[in-house]
Amino acid sequence: MRVTACLVLLSVSASSVALAEKIITVKPGYGGELNFILLKPDNPKAAVVLFPGGNGNLRLNNDGEIRRKSFLVHNRGDFVDRGFMVAVFNPPSGLENLLRPYRMSEKHGQDIRAVVEHLNKTANVPVWLIGVSRGTYSAANGAIRLKDLLSGIILTSTATKARESYTIYATHPDGVIDMELGSIMVPVLVVANKTDNCADSPASNAEKLSKAFTGAPKTAVIIFDGEEEKVQDNCGRGSQHQFSGFEEKVVEAIADFIKANTK
Repeated sequence: MRVTACLVLLSVSASSVALAEKIITVKPGYGGELNFILLKPDNPKAAVVLFPGGNGNLRLNNDGEIRRKSFLVHNRGDFVDRGFMVAVFNPPSGLENLLRPYRMSEKHGQDIRAVVEHLNKTANVPVWLIGVSRGTYSAANGAIRLKDLLSGIILTSTATKARESYTIYATHPDGVIDMELGSIMVPVLVVANKTDNCADSPASNAEKLSKAFTGAPKTAVIIFDGEEEKVQDNCGRGSQHQFSGFEEKVVEAIADFIKANTK
């Protein structure tokens, strides 16, 4: 693995930390390049790779500023504030969007490996994958393929219901649940919101999802009870799908699980 570029960006401020973000470029095994955002506090306890939902594109502007901010991306500073080194995933060169079939592919597994191996070289700490919505396909795929490189995964607002119009419907009608989750051998936390109105991620599937991790040494489920609200996009930023109004509580729960299950 070779780091090919490192560009200092803007500062992200959390309650007790302000760090310069960097764009790191790595080369996946199949070739090409992949840029991701890196934030590293002093003496990190662990590292987390954040997988946004939607099309997965951070839409970086010419100054490297992130223009697309989902739940995880928006709260990246809070993870740093809790002592975690943070990598925010972005599509590799040549891809504008991370479509569902690609997120489950072996090639995407190589993307994730390139990022995780760079984190391992940057700090000798455990690495966790965290996905939200469509990003849970990526997090689950990484855990299936990377095995011993990871310490655990967190799935939030997990995509557990595919619509008939989706390309993956024939093979994965239950979304992430239909992936090879039984081969994952690390701790898993499933986080859902009872008032999530996004059609792809019903909270009622959280328990069914957790039971699919038959090889995981520990599986936990946390279901929040957010307030019902009407928004234009039930799956977008500001919705209950993205834990609007209590994002900090979700980050805190995730951080507590990571710290309690990191060796």
